[in-house]
Amino acid sequence: MVAAADISPREAEVLALVGEHFSNAEIGARLFIGVRTVETHVSSLLRKLQVPDRRELARRAPELTGVGPSHPAPVLPAPLTSFVGRARERTELAKMINAHRQVTAAGPGGVGKTRLALAVAAEAAGDYPDGVWFVDLVPVTDPGMIATAVAGALGLGEQPGRDITESVLTALADRHALVVLDNCEHVVDGAALFLERLLAACPGVTVLATSRARLMVPFERVYPVPPLSLAVDDESDAVALFMERAAAVGWPLDPPLREAVASICERLDGMALAIELAAARYPALGLDGISAALSHPLRMLTGGSRADERHRSVRAALDWSHALLEPADRALLRRVSVFVAPFTAAAAAEVAGNTAAGAEVAGSTAAGAEVAEGREGIVADGLAGWPNRACWW
Repeated sequence: MVAAADISPREAEVLALVGEHFSNAEIGARLFIGVRTVETHVSSLLRKLQVPDRRELARRAPELTGVGPSHPAPVLPAPLTSFVGRARERTELAKMINAHRQVTAAGPGGVGKTRLALAVAAEAAGDYPDGVWFVDLVPVTDPGMIATAVAGALGLGEQPGRDITESVLTALADRHALVVLDNCEHVVDGAALFLERLLAACPGVTVLATSRARLMVPFERVYPVPPLSLAVDDESDAVALFMERAAAVGWPLDPPLREAVASICERLDGMALAIELAAARYPALGLDGISAALSHPLRMLTGGSRADERHRSVRAALDWSHALLEPADRALLRRVSVFVAPFTAAAAAEVAGNTAAGAEVAGSTAAGAEVAEGREGIVADGLAGWPNRACWW
């Protein structure tokens, strides 16, 4: 057995960072030495400690260096507004990520998937000693660049001769961590392939994804994010959100106005984005004005400048989903938009007629799986969850 005294001070520094699961490039940058020098020290440590691989070396690091693993703070975006309600949803989603390694919080644009995922991730951070990491996929336009986005969130750089995906897998191989992969709907295929490799190579990693469409892979567990509650035991998350946001712009509402607010929230079907945009108009329009303006919702439900263009208006949220559909799917959507309530695959096939789209709806792959939940479901879920949308297309 090699004693700690047999390890040089520099080797001890390298060993401590190996125990923190840093790559050779990251160790070199922290210690201001070359990558080949790091490799030499790692090889020496493997030989001296008579361990077979880097994973075992990382496991032995705390006992030999006296430095335990750090518990990094969650790498999550700081919320700019308060999080309102969702107690039941937070509990349910937390249970799912505790039981399954890949969970997708799925729902139409503006329902509040990202805020819910961030709230759950922050609360669960203590269960993941190696960190909670947030990856925003909105800027990613190439499905093959998902690993690069994850590497950026982890602080990993390019390493000569090594594929970036391999760098991510190596960095996370021994970590007990949670990765929040946000906004997967436009890179579904790439996300599915990346996650399959990640979960196979990194047994301690859990992934919470958000998406307007399911990833449609066997290892996925889906949590359908519902609209905000409209009335549960005389309480309403939708009303609470409206009143919170109205108060934030300097116009708090008196409790007697809750009934009028509830009526507006019901017309908005509890969709978080629409409620926030409507509440922002309260100082200018009042509740009566908002109710009247909702006869033309896409004109009224707009906001000011926001970093995320998809959330500047309800129309922008819908356009983002619509742009992801193939031409045949758009034709199918136009036909099923006659429905103003949740519809079945059989009903959709009937209104689609004897077209290729109609046949696709009637088929097992497109009917229940896609029109209700899958890629066409990027928008169809929105129609089912928000009936007023059907007449907006």
